[in-house]
Amino acid sequence: METYDNFVKAFNSESDQNTFTDGGKYSIQAIFGYLIPILFFLPYIFDKNSAFCRFHSNQGLAWLVCSIALGIVGKIVGIIPFLGTLIGFVLGAVWVAIALSLAYGVTKGYALRIPVVGDWFNVF
Repeated sequence: METYDNFVKAFNSESDQNTFTDGGKYSIQAIFGYLIPILFFLPYIFDKNSAFCRFHSNQGLAWLVCSIALGIVGKIVGIIPFLGTLIGFVLGAVWVAIALSLAYGVTKGYALRIPVVGDWFNVF
């Protein structure tokens, strides 16, 4: 897991690191928000004043948008007979790997921003 820790340092915002004093309290809700993207608002419902909950709800919303875009690309490319199936499988595997990485980051206390789109969503 040390390799994972070294890898995510590029995505771990230094300003958000170690600022979540209530992180362990709502980590299960944040994990559900990443594994089932439609539940991105779940941490925010539990505590609207928590910086941890607001951060992970915003990142969950960004992950939902990325998941929808990935699904659309997968469906469009899926039209191609053999190559489409292969690319669809790879996109699905990438989605699972990213979702599990985000969920694992929550358990480690990381404030992982999704690259590029993570800063676009500050709804909460």
